[in-house]
Amino acid sequence: MVSVVFRGALWLDGVATCVIEAREPDCNLKISKLIKSSKQFSQLHAVILSRRLLPNRKISIERLAGALRLPVIAIKRIGRPRTRNANYLDMAVGGRHILVAAAGFGKEETESVYRIACSPSATIPEAVRVADLLAEQLNRTVGA
Repeated sequence: MVSVVFRGALWLDGVATCVIEAREPDCNLKISKLIKSSKQFSQLHAVILSRRLLPNRKISIERLAGALRLPVIAIKRIGRPRTRNANYLDMAVGGRHILVAAAGFGKEETESVYRIACSPSATIPEAVRVADLLAEQLNRTVGA
C-alpha cells in the first residue's frame, strides 16, 4: 500500500508504504498505523482511498475514520452508478460522475474536499493518482 500526502492538488508533502498481504482478512489496523505514522498526520483533514485498494480488501471506512479520527472518502466507481445505493454519494466532478462512500463527512463536505483534492480538469484526486502510480510501479518491481 502506498500512502501519499498532498496539500490540495498541488503539493506533495509525504509518502509512506507498507505491505498488506492478499489474504489479510482486515487491513483497517495496518492502514490506520501507516497513516498515523506519517509526519504530516497532525495536518491531515481527510483520507481518500483509491478504488483499486477496495475490491480485494475488507476495509470499513467507518472503522478507519473512527481509528484515525478523520473523515474517510472511498472512491467506488468512475461513471454513472448502475444501481442506487443509499450508502454512496453520486457527484459530478470534471464533467464525469464519481461514486464515493464517505464516513465522517456529509455530502457537501465530501464534494468540497474531493474537488479541492483534484486538479482542475481531473476526476481523481491528485494524491490518489500519484499513489496508484507508485503502487503499480512497486508491484512491478517487487513482482519481477
